[in-house]
Amino acid sequence: MPRKLTVGIIGAGAGGIAMGIQLAEGGYDFTIFDRADGFGGTWRHNTFPGAACDVPSHLYSYSFAPNPRWSKTYANQPEILAYLERVATDHGLGSHLRANSAVASARWSDTGRRWTLTDDAGREHDFDVVVSAVGMLDVPHVPDIRGGHRFRGRQFHSSRWDHSKSTAGERVASIGTGASAIQYVPAIARETAHLTVFQRSPIWIAPRFDFPFTPEQQELFERHPEMALKLRDEAFDAYESSSFDVDAAQTREATELARSYLMRKVADPELRAKLMPDYPAGCKRPLMSREWYPTLGLPNVTLETAAIAELTEHGVRTVDGVEHRVDTVIYGTGFKAADYLASVDVHGTGGRRLADDWSDGAEAYLGTLVAGYPNFFTLYGPNTNGVNSIIYIHEAQTTFVRHILDVLTARGARTVQVTRDAQRRYNEEIQAAMEGKVWLACDNYFRHPSGKVVTQLPYSGRTFFERTRELVDADYRFGR
Repeated sequence: MPRKLTVGIIGAGAGGIAMGIQLAEGGYDFTIFDRADGFGGTWRHNTFPGAACDVPSHLYSYSFAPNPRWSKTYANQPEILAYLERVATDHGLGSHLRANSAVASARWSDTGRRWTLTDDAGREHDFDVVVSAVGMLDVPHVPDIRGGHRFRGRQFHSSRWDHSKSTAGERVASIGTGASAIQYVPAIARETAHLTVFQRSPIWIAPRFDFPFTPEQQELFERHPEMALKLRDEAFDAYESSSFDVDAAQTREATELARSYLMRKVADPELRAKLMPDYPAGCKRPLMSREWYPTLGLPNVTLETAAIAELTEHGVRTVDGVEHRVDTVIYGTGFKAADYLASVDVHGTGGRRLADDWSDGAEAYLGTLVAGYPNFFTLYGPNTNGVNSIIYIHEAQTTFVRHILDVLTARGARTVQVTRDAQRRYNEEIQAAMEGKVWLACDNYFRHPSGKVVTQLPYSGRTFFERTRELVDADYRFGR
């Protein structure tokens, strides 16, 4: 009987949980590392007021672990975290978790043909295989604003929310108007003394239709799982039918819907002009809210579009010389999404460094394997985002990884890596498919500074799933 490979998983979020379940079912010896004290990943870290998912609840869940008791169309953070923790517990992953242990580096040994993971305490852990499940939303992006050290108030990133003191009664500056800001700004605005929202560029907003499920509906979903599955399938089909072509009728219709929504909800022509984007809907992350526009119209809320020059001792100074005095600065500035694996220093064959190999933008074969890095897999890797629920993509990738490891074991091999030619061909195909896509129509976090789109998948989720079902022998090198 061939020896089962040992596996180190970096990250205990939705991807790490899915991978752990696959490995447990396959009888593999594995350890899940996470810097936090438990499972949940981004849903454990992002505890800001109003935090919620923008994918329907029944689709934002594992196909093998449906939840008939979702409270509403789009679940909030505490409910999603509880769900992920429950799935991890139900599948016995607790004994595999090494909590409060951030992985700082991963280094491949050409002689030992093993990986060494070094945590932030300097402890080393050796494995045959490493799976990165840190995802895209791992490292917060905090802009380097002049004078940041001078500010006497408190400042924090939305993903590291400071719950030690309420923002009620404070003068607050919120920098950024992305997916997090449109949730926490409405949640805190009314109780602040004054809230200034600093906007670099406007965003398209569509109305969010978020309705509670009644106890009767929840009981129906529990007694008849096919009814909940019907909701999931409807949401899935809606995503699968999406087009991201800049000249598609759907793109034009989505842009017009968002434009008309803005026109209806914002009466003040000056405010409306500030909020009107000049790019098509979908170029930046699609956002939904029925609270954003009403919040910006509150008497204690100001939308500031002048660029920030610096932080002062008492607040934020814009380039027009105005100092906005505040007690707290909140950075709703997102994550370093295009800088994959920025939190882990990865070294492959011959000491090569992943950060160097990806200096012009991350790329991987099927978003999962990287040439020059044997027995190394990435979940939510390059070009796997944007076309369906990431939970669906996680299931596709973890099934793919498990299949590769099973083949490796059956062949009595010790190593597997994708060939450089296969990776090159796949990524040339991916980038060619970006032509005409809406993601190239403006600046966004989907693109590396080189201009390359590194986050988005230009195909449907189902197409990705089907492509990961086939293992093309010629695209891999197996070693003994």
